[in-house]
Amino acid sequence: MKPHLPNEPIAPSQDASNQQISIEQAMQLANGHQQAGKLQEAEHLLRQILQQQPQHPFALHLLGIIAQQCNQPDLAIDLIKQAIQANSGIAFFYSNLGEISRQQGQLDESIQYAMCALELDPENPTVHSNLGITWFDKKDFEKAQACQLKALSLNPKLSTALNNLGGIHRGRKEYDQAIDYYQRAVEADPNNPEPVNNLGTTLNENDQTEESIAPLNKALALNPSSADAVCNMGLSLNTLERYDEAITLFDKALSMREAYATAYIGLAKALQEKNELSKAEAEIQKALSIEPDNIDALNGAGNIYSRMGHVTEAHGYYDRILSIDPENSQALLGKGHLEMEEGHLQRAEELFNQSLSLGDDKLSARFNLIQIKKTAEIDENVKALLAEHDKNETLSIRKRTSLNYALGKCFDDLKDHDRAFPYFLEGSQLKRSTLNYDATSNAAVFDQIIEIINPDFIEKLKGHSNSSDAPIFIVGVPRSGTTLTEQIIASHPDVFGAGELYDLMDVFQQSTQANTDSHFPSNLKALTPDTAKQWVDDYINRLTERAPQAKHITDKMPANFIAIGLIHALLPNAKIIHVKRNPVDTCLSCFTRLFHHGQEQTYDLKELGQYYLNYLKIMDHWRTILPDTAFLDVQYEDIVADNKHQAKRLIDFCGLEWDDACLDFHKTKRPIKTASVTQVRQPIYSSSVERWRHYEKHLGPLIRVLDGLV
Repeated sequence: MKPHLPNEPIAPSQDASNQQISIEQAMQLANGHQQAGKLQEAEHLLRQILQQQPQHPFALHLLGIIAQQCNQPDLAIDLIKQAIQANSGIAFFYSNLGEISRQQGQLDESIQYAMCALELDPENPTVHSNLGITWFDKKDFEKAQACQLKALSLNPKLSTALNNLGGIHRGRKEYDQAIDYYQRAVEADPNNPEPVNNLGTTLNENDQTEESIAPLNKALALNPSSADAVCNMGLSLNTLERYDEAITLFDKALSMREAYATAYIGLAKALQEKNELSKAEAEIQKALSIEPDNIDALNGAGNIYSRMGHVTEAHGYYDRILSIDPENSQALLGKGHLEMEEGHLQRAEELFNQSLSLGDDKLSARFNLIQIKKTAEIDENVKALLAEHDKNETLSIRKRTSLNYALGKCFDDLKDHDRAFPYFLEGSQLKRSTLNYDATSNAAVFDQIIEIINPDFIEKLKGHSNSSDAPIFIVGVPRSGTTLTEQIIASHPDVFGAGELYDLMDVFQQSTQANTDSHFPSNLKALTPDTAKQWVDDYINRLTERAPQAKHITDKMPANFIAIGLIHALLPNAKIIHVKRNPVDTCLSCFTRLFHHGQEQTYDLKELGQYYLNYLKIMDHWRTILPDTAFLDVQYEDIVADNKHQAKRLIDFCGLEWDDACLDFHKTKRPIKTASVTQVRQPIYSSSVERWRHYEKHLGPLIRVLDGLV
């Protein structure tokens, strides 16, 4: 919230007879310069006045205001105190002294000065408004609100009071009321960038992100040099998943204000969503070095370390939040996710229920409760979700999307498939509306990989490989059984299950010397054997850092199937396991799942089918150009039907001695971060085989694309 510092033109009564202009004229001119931002010219005139009249109260006061504008608050306070000593009967001297004291954290002194101002001018709305800001800073929101309402009773169109009331309601997370006050503040003073900026920021916080863009653009137009406006636009773009644009804005905001925790938090979030986790970690630590107890920074750190698989560190950050704010819903949800990934499902459920009862994000809590266990009946949680769906249009697209997927799962659990599918369909359509996915471009990428990674390309890389046999790659289309396969292998005592790692594609995305295009696979055109060797050595270093003592480490990133040829060439001793599943079951399982990030091809049945055909095309390419021993094909349905035989086949392919723990994979205690997190905590089940039959009449667009595979 920004105060109003009134600087009415002053009219001293004494002339400067030995000057070309009078003191009165000099004061008027100095006021004009100050209001026009010509601070040096104003200061020069004021010091000339003070040479003539050292105790001139209005000159001392205005010089104090200029000192504050020049970031010299101590000097500003001293000068205005001198002005008050010279004339103690001017209300706005006290009011401005109070506001500058507030900005310095001297809240009790600020209140004292504001009360002095009100004794002199009890009907001054600006003084009441400024006093309200101080009460806000002291977290006495009732008194803060009373002061702002008093100011509005004296001047119903006082923009600062309207803006400050918006801030009070925003602090209480009463976003609708906050937005109303900010809109009124903008109407009262359309060219004041602060309420415009606050309006845009609050719309984003209220899940009205699309609507936030227009006011934020206006705020930037009104004040292009505002680091806050630049940063807040970045935060909205983050919400819209426009991460590259957001990163540009956060970098700009940080160039304008170096110690800017909010910008570092936003930058870390964008980098996290782009899977640049090491960079995200560095940025969030910068935020914490500036504001160690910033809740958003601590939550960001928890989320990043959770994604990195650093469970202990993630718990630590969430716990720090809860020590500051025991009812913080984001920390409760974050810890709940960690407990769920570690297999502590009861503890996770307790945390989600705690978030539901205490936190403000009840929809997220309900969504997680639905995900963690099967719905057995239409209980209070389901009824609450149905009630939310009835007022669907008032929710943001993001919340409506989550709501529909949650209800789809509820009725799928209840085996009411015809009731479940419309929710999945609506949720997928909402999610698809937020994405820029282009199926044609995706197909072109697959074709480019096939063109570039040919036998000659692989032959060129021979002799520049890494001999490590530590990696065990598990690849396939998402929801094809890769998590189950990894859990079986990672139950072996010689194997560390690292889960879905972004390291390989992060390395392969690096630009090559002769080609600055960092996008895979274009960068492969200029790849030299030496650069390829650097890439693969970098990958092995990253991988082994995760478990230095492990003989083998699984990398279960399903999409690595696009790079099987490159993996085989550069890591000839690594094991590659390709997991297959019934095509329609695989696609349906993708379609009925709301992924946290990525998998943009899964939110339209036709596009999903096209992606699956492209996947088959590239797998046929690998089978054509690579030896039969390059990778092992495993069928998910075979694992379900004959778990023991298939488990032994997997372990044998990995070159390991058999261990019975691989049959008790559901008892293995390790974090699991995929969409199958709860399923692999159970023994083998067959209910997912031929699941698509329940939805067959709804899957026409998919089945037509997959013609011949069904």
